[in-house]
Amino acid sequence: MTNEHAQVLNDSPKATWREWLGLVPLTLALFMLATDMTILFLAMPSIAADLAPSATQMLWIIHIGELLAVGFFLTMGRLGDRIGRKRLLIIGVTVYGLSSIVAAFSTEPWMLIASRALLGVASATVMPSTMSLLRNMFFDQKQFSVAIAIVMSSYSAGMALGPPIGGLLLDHFWWGAVFLVNVPAVLILLVTAPLLPEYSDKKSPRMDLVSVLLSSLALITFIYALQEIANHGFKILYVVLIAVSIAIGFLFINRQLHTKDPLLDLYMFKTPLLTYSLIARVFLSLLIVGESMLFAQHLQVIGLTPTEAGLLLIIPAIFSIIGTLVSPLLTRWMRPTYAMVSNLLIAGIGAFLLALTVQNADILLLMIGASLMGIGVGPTITIASDQIISSVPQERAGTASALSDVSSGLGSVLSVAIIGSIGMLVYRWNFTNAIPAGVPSEIANSAMESVGTALAVSDGLPEMLQAIRFSSTIALQSVYGFVSIGFLALIIFVLWKLRYVR
Repeated sequence: MTNEHAQVLNDSPKATWREWLGLVPLTLALFMLATDMTILFLAMPSIAADLAPSATQMLWIIHIGELLAVGFFLTMGRLGDRIGRKRLLIIGVTVYGLSSIVAAFSTEPWMLIASRALLGVASATVMPSTMSLLRNMFFDQKQFSVAIAIVMSSYSAGMALGPPIGGLLLDHFWWGAVFLVNVPAVLILLVTAPLLPEYSDKKSPRMDLVSVLLSSLALITFIYALQEIANHGFKILYVVLIAVSIAIGFLFINRQLHTKDPLLDLYMFKTPLLTYSLIARVFLSLLIVGESMLFAQHLQVIGLTPTEAGLLLIIPAIFSIIGTLVSPLLTRWMRPTYAMVSNLLIAGIGAFLLALTVQNADILLLMIGASLMGIGVGPTITIASDQIISSVPQERAGTASALSDVSSGLGSVLSVAIIGSIGMLVYRWNFTNAIPAGVPSEIANSAMESVGTALAVSDGLPEMLQAIRFSSTIALQSVYGFVSIGFLALIIFVLWKLRYVR
C-alpha cells in the first residue's frame, strides 16, 4: 500500500450513529434470506402430504428459487446501481413479503412453485443491494470491514437458527407458517429503511435488454443442468444444456466487449484482487455446501432426531459467527492473505479430523471437527467478500456484489453435484457389498436411491439399518478426505495469487 493510498484511507469520513443503526435493516435482510433457505427442507414432508406434488414438482419447489436468484443476481446488481440501491432493496423486500404470504396459503403445487419463483427473483434484488449499500455508509476501510463482518455474521446466524425455528413452527402450526415468519421481518425492515442512504449512478446508461436476456439464460441453463445432474446423474440432455449455456455465455461476453453500454464491465476483471477473490469464493462454496448437507444427514443416520440434529448444528454456526466477527481484527494484525490462509488451515484441520474419526467418532468429536471448519470458513468468506466489493469503484459496487453472489451460487450448485456424487458413489458401492441376506430386492433397490430413502425403508430391519449406517459413514469419510485436499489446494491458490494484497 502506498503512502498516498494510506493517507486517503485515513482521511475517509467516519460513520456516525445513523450508519451503524442502518445495519439493522441490512442484517435483518440477510438473516431472513438465510433462515428461509434452511427452513424449506424441513417443511417439504408436510408440503408433500398436503399438496401431493409430483416428484418433478417437488424438485421445482426446492430449486426454482435458487435457480432464478443466481440467474438474476448480475442484472439486479446493475439495476440497483442505475435506479438506486435503497429503492431496489425496498422493492425487493416488499415483493419478498407478498410472495411469502402467497406461498404460505398455496393450495396447489403450481401456486407454490410460482411464489417460490417470485421469492427467488426478489432475493436477487436483496443480496446485491444489501452488500453494495455498505460502500455508501462506511467510507473508512476499517469501519467497512467491521460492518461487512456484522452483516455476514447475521447470514451465518440465519443458517444456524433456521432448522430449530422451522422445527418449532412445524410442531405447532401448519407448513405455511415457515413462510409467514418472513412477514414480521419484512415489516421491520421497511420501517427501518429510512436509516439507509440512497445511491444511484446518475451517469449509468439504460440497461441492455439483450445482455440481460443472454446473461440470465446462460446462468439459469447452466445451474439447471448441474442441479439435474446432481438429482438424476449424467444424461446426454444435461451435457447438451451445459454446452448450450456455455455458448450463450460466449455470446454474452462478445456483446459486452462490443457494446457501448455493457451490462458487465469485463475490464473489472483486470483487477487481480477481484478476479482471484471471486475464484476463491467459488471453490470455498464448492467445499462446504455439499459437505454441510451430508453432515446434517449423518447426524440423523446415527440416530438423532431432526430437532436434535438442528440444535447441535447451532454449535459450529456459533463458532462461525465468532470467527466472522473477529475477521476485522485479523486483517489489522496481518495481511488479508495470511488471515485467509490461517483460517483455511483451521478449516482444513477440522475436515481432516472428521475424515479420520467420523467412522467411530462420538458426538463431541463430530462437533469439534465441524466447529473448526465453522470458525475457519466464516472469516475467509468475510475477507473475500470485503476484497471483492472494495476492489472496484463505488459506482460498480452493486455489480461486484452481484458477482460475489453469482460465484457463491455457482460454487454451491457445483458442490451439490460433485460432492453429492462422490458421496453417493461411495455409499452405493459399499451398500451393494453390505446388503444383508434375505432383504427383498425392491427394498434394497429403494435403499440405493438415497440415504434418506434407505432410512425410511429400513424400519424394522436392524441389520439393514446397520449396513446403511456403515455405508453412509464411509461415504462421508471419503467426502471429508476430498474436502481436506480441497482446502490444501485453496490455501496454495490464495498464497500464490493474493500474496501481494496488503
